[in-house]
Amino acid sequence: MANLRAPARRSRLPALGVGALLIVGALAGATAYTSSQTAQTQQSLAKTLEAQLEATGYVRVKSSTYQRGLLSSTQTMNVTLGKGTEDVALIVVNHIQHGPLPGFRAVGNAVVDTEVRFADPALQARAEKAFGNRKPTIRTVVGLGGGTSTHLDIPAGMLLEEGDVGSSTLSWQSLIGDIENSGLKSSTRLSWPEFKLTSQEGALTISGMALNGNAVKQNDDDPLGVGEQVLTLGSATYSGLSGGTQDALTLKDLKVSSSSTLRDGFYSGGVQYDIGQLGFVMPDGEQRLNNVQFHLSLGHLSREPLARMVTTLQSLGQQPQDDVESADLTEAQRQALTDDALALLRAGPVFAVDRLSLTQPGGDIVLTAKAELPGASEVDAETAQRLVSSPALALGMVRVQAQLKAAEPALRELLGALAPDAAAGLQSLIEMGYLERQGNDLVSTLALGGGEATLNGQALGGGF
Repeated sequence: MANLRAPARRSRLPALGVGALLIVGALAGATAYTSSQTAQTQQSLAKTLEAQLEATGYVRVKSSTYQRGLLSSTQTMNVTLGKGTEDVALIVVNHIQHGPLPGFRAVGNAVVDTEVRFADPALQARAEKAFGNRKPTIRTVVGLGGGTSTHLDIPAGMLLEEGDVGSSTLSWQSLIGDIENSGLKSSTRLSWPEFKLTSQEGALTISGMALNGNAVKQNDDDPLGVGEQVLTLGSATYSGLSGGTQDALTLKDLKVSSSSTLRDGFYSGGVQYDIGQLGFVMPDGEQRLNNVQFHLSLGHLSREPLARMVTTLQSLGQQPQDDVESADLTEAQRQALTDDALALLRAGPVFAVDRLSLTQPGGDIVLTAKAELPGASEVDAETAQRLVSSPALALGMVRVQAQLKAAEPALRELLGALAPDAAAGLQSLIEMGYLERQGNDLVSTLALGGGEATLNGQALGGGF
């Protein structure tokens, strides 16, 4: 356990502890993404690793040296982790053993063992104690065809920071991951059993975290690709004080999944949040929600303008925040982004809330919605500028359909727990026709189009 006394101030322990873990993971990902060009020379491998670090946007390579030997080479980089706020200086050393039998441990072009340490000796000594003098392992095997396979193992550890206002403790179990990259395809598997942060303000515990994903690019210059990522979490709990009152949050069986597809030149993507149980504190006591689902999607995005926009924004994101002038958009970039945004708008994107739901003892409550821009194909640059200046004008172009469908007992239970006043007015909404009974369900359907809105077929006054 590491121990460092400091004057009363805002704790940097979470930033340092989590940052150290994340940078190791980022470096492993960068190492794995070397592609087939590494088969050319070991010097190109070193340059590729450096370029991939810079490409993250959160790592700046201050200097890099490369020493070539007969059977092995060493690349040493001085890098800074961060975007201008409490940056951390690191030294990254890639020990590269040459193929075709690198280190007699594999068959391939190279084996790269990556070592990461803090530039500050005192901070490095503290990190070593936190890991119990065990070292994180990042090993990448570069195959004969240029594909890569990276394995990382971050040992369990603990950090302790003590100050005049109390102590903070960050602890974690071993993080294990594998990253595969073969040409245009890649996959990621990470597992983190537990993470804990405790302080005078409260305690946070995250257990059973795993990340699995895959991606496929269209070509080497494709900034988007398609694929899916799935993050699962067994549980997360938080308890602490806020304004003199006790706060608590519990979450069980979380699954966050995202996916993207490309068809006929148009991207579609979505993200889904599924929570088995969510508990939180209300003024009148603890509340629990079961089977919470929130599914969003965005479709019909034209590939070419979207790819150009992403490439431009990525290049800006890679620039350090302290270099304000270079981070500013040039006139050409601004015009290009405007033109591409207009092209995306004209293609008619579709945004949908595919499902927002939860389960009460009395049944399910489900909301669905979809928004389209049927008139967007006629929008020109002048009209787009007016819409930016006066967003309310866009309401006349939008077509929205939304429906709330809820088992009546479930809706009464939910409103009674969260908003008693709204629960008391539920009957009035039914009598006014804004909620219709369909069997055991209450249904409300909203339609908006052409500047007019209706609710269950009844016109809503005022227009849009």
